[in-house]
Amino acid sequence: MTYVKIRFGSSFEDEFQKVVDEVFHLVRPAFRNYECIWRPNIDVYESADEVIVLADMAGLNKEELHIEVDRKKVKIAGVRKVIQILENARYCQAEIPHGHFERQVILPAAVEAQSAAASYADGILMIRMSKLPLMKTHRVAINTSK
Repeated sequence: MTYVKIRFGSSFEDEFQKVVDEVFHLVRPAFRNYECIWRPNIDVYESADEVIVLADMAGLNKEELHIEVDRKKVKIAGVRKVIQILENARYCQAEIPHGHFERQVILPAAVEAQSAAASYADGILMIRMSKLPLMKTHRVAINTSK
């Protein structure tokens, strides 16, 4: 006999809400609930001297972003708030995700964390980091002892 183990995410209510949302999406494809789950798209570029990370952050203020850099990875976190245009409006289509997000990107090369500089324009976050120099070998002379 084969057993199928069912694991619910954080709670039964969350899973039930996902199923209800999916039923509504099947009935009317324009309806979709994206609250609290979204992952911004990220590009990573590498040159001889630096690593550049671009992140699609449309609709966020730079004050809502949190960036951490270490030698091997970049962590970008923040919150996209719901844009409420009308007070008592009914959604006919809801596709713009909102809520908390966090992305960690493994870098293609070790970087100098203190060199990281971020800029934000036209909804694109750019983080530039200098690469650490490649491991250089050092020849050690052997002294003769008496």
